[in-house]
Order: sequence, then structure tokens, then C-alpha cells
Amino acid sequence: MRYLKFFIILFALFINSRLSAQQKVSDQKMQWFADAKLGIFIHWGIYSVNGISESWSFFNNYINHDAYMKQLDGFTAAKYKPEEWVNLIKESGAKYAVITTKHHDGVALWDSKIPNATTTVISSAAKRFNHPICN
Repeated sequence: MRYLKFFIILFALFINSRLSAQQKVSDQKMQWFADAKLGIFIHWGIYSVNGISESWSFFNNYINHDAYMKQLDGFTAAKYKPEEWVNLIKESGAKYAVITTKHHDGVALWDSKIPNATTTVISSAAKRFNHPICN
């Protein structure tokens, strides 16, 4: 019985030390985020073709799924200029940027290894993006 109590106490101390170490890493990351203050989130997808909200269009019955997905035919990404986006973000003073690469609609902006994925690379008029990370 003494051994069981000993191992329970030892296990509890071990778990507590592991959680404490993880918390310190998390605190450091959160401090970086707090110090950054300003970040830019870019939401861009096929809904930009007709200006239809991808988040609520189906829920509010604004458009049916087939009509919504037809926007893939008009998604050319002709004005996709990531270098200009980066310059604007830097000029704004933002310390980070996040681009949403797959939306609620299930359409991914870049290619995917997922079988039968709907991507702008395969399914849209754009076919591909000129992006150093993706090429």
C-alpha cells in the first residue's frame, strides 16, 4: 500500500512538472502574440468572384450550392499579387499575416494531396498561383 501511495504521488509530481513546462512555452508564444499587437487575416476565395459571402450564403439560402460552386469558372486570380500584399502589410505595421487557404465552402486555394479535393488549382479558371512557396 505504501508503494502505491508513493507511485501515485510520484506520478502526480511528474504530470505537474510536464504541464508546467508546457505552460511556459505556451506563455512565451502568447507573449509574442500580445507584443505583435497587429496582424492581418486575409480571407480570399471563389466567393470574391460575385461578392457572395461564403460563411453565410448557404445558411441564409442566399444561393444554392451548384450556383455558388460555378464561381470557380470565374476565379482567375488575375489580380493576385502577393508581393504587393506583403508590402501593404509591412507598411501597415502588422507583425504577421495569415491567409485562409481553405474555407467553409471546402475549396482550397492551393493544391492538395487529399483525393477528390476541390482546389482552385484543379477546378478554377486560375489553374495555379505564382507563389514561391507553392512552385
